[in-house]
Amino acid sequence: MRQVFVHNPYVYSSEPPEIKNVYFRYGVFERLKRGTPVIHGGAHGRFYFLKKGLGACIFTDKNGRSHIFTLVLPGQAFGDIDGITRETVNCTDMVIRPSEVLSIDYETWYKHIGSRAEILLISAKSIINRHDAMMEQMIANYTLRIPERIKVLLKALITTEFNDYRIGWNKVPFNLSNVEYAALVGATRVSISRLFTEWSFEGLLKKNNRELFVHTDLLADVYDWMIAD
Repeated sequence: MRQVFVHNPYVYSSEPPEIKNVYFRYGVFERLKRGTPVIHGGAHGRFYFLKKGLGACIFTDKNGRSHIFTLVLPGQAFGDIDGITRETVNCTDMVIRPSEVLSIDYETWYKHIGSRAEILLISAKSIINRHDAMMEQMIANYTLRIPERIKVLLKALITTEFNDYRIGWNKVPFNLSNVEYAALVGATRVSISRLFTEWSFEGLLKKNNRELFVHTDLLADVYDWMIAD
């Protein structure tokens, strides 16, 4: 699953308690509809923490096709990478499910994180972890075939803290559409649909309404340099 770095691709890691505390103490609570972008970067950008729902960092290529850098899961910050630099970049942080967030402005971030060396170091390490996840995702999408990419993504999802990973059947804790799977791994919706149909026929994957279940036999050949064979 990991080829270079130590963090799983396709998903961020949860924020350290010291960073969470700043959001919970000083954050402005918002409920956002699915597809709502958040303001990040630039002079008026804000820093966000996802309490509930699902988010993503998305960019659109020169051909108008959307790609997802990584998913943002509950308990994770987003919009802070370019929030620190205050630069405006060609990507959009948004919620892709109805969500609840906490947001703080730059002045609040600087007062309680940016100007305190011990907290800033913790924040920097957390941001580096997110960069690792993004880069590991790009490495997977660049070096693996589409079926391997999907397996890596599924394993990254079912080994998050939101799921009790076990040998046998595992429920994918977040219901993604085939379009979203395709945007994450750089494939087409049709390719995803064909693979899921094939794996379902082989008894390695099953659906119950929108819920997806994966058998660990499907993931047996997922490479991970951190885990010995």
